[in-house]
Amino acid sequence: IGLLNAVPRLDAEGETMLTIPGNPPNLLRLPKGCPFQPRCPHAMEICSSAPPLEEFTPGRLRACFKPVEELL
Repeated sequence: IGLLNAVPRLDAEGETMLTIPGNPPNLLRLPKGCPFQPRCPHAMEICSSAPPLEEFTPGRLRACFKPVEELL
């Protein structure tokens, strides 16, 4: 959700863009499991294992253990 919230919107002229706290992971040394867990405010212990890909809207995949309903 953090990345989705950081996407610039055309209808948000003059508004400050949201930032994602922390630094992006080193692509040569990705963390085990979900690569977003070090920066994710919703990270849980299970995030240290790779989350499964699932379709959450037609044509859009996500990989997160947290239910979409709890993230919105």
